Amino acid sequence: MLRIPQSCVHTRSTPFWNKETAPAGIFQRHLDKGTRQGVYPRLSVHKGAVKYLGYADETFEQPEAELLIEAGHFGVFPPEKWHLIELMTEDTVFQIDFFVEADVLRSL
Repeated sequence: MLRIPQSCVHTRSTPFWNKETAPAGIFQRHLDKGTRQGVYPRLSVHKGAVKYLGYADETFEQPEAELLIEAGHFGVFPPEKWHLIELMTEDTVFQIDFFVEADVLRSL
């Protein structure tokens, strides 16, 4: 499992989301500011399960990484990676925390 470097600083947390409250774009392949260089998103599942799918680029059809995160666990996503998530149960609840490398944070 990918680990957050010790030099990272926690910068923000999303609200608790479910299938109705999460932004629709999170369920489509994307590369957003939350995954830019030096930013490590950590997805925590509070109920249900979430599948993370990581892709080599914007158009490659098959994911090159898959991670199933179940309730009570979390997964860390790599910076600068095209990805999407899928909710594995109807009642899934999750949250995302963002950790940023200190040197990247200073340059913002």
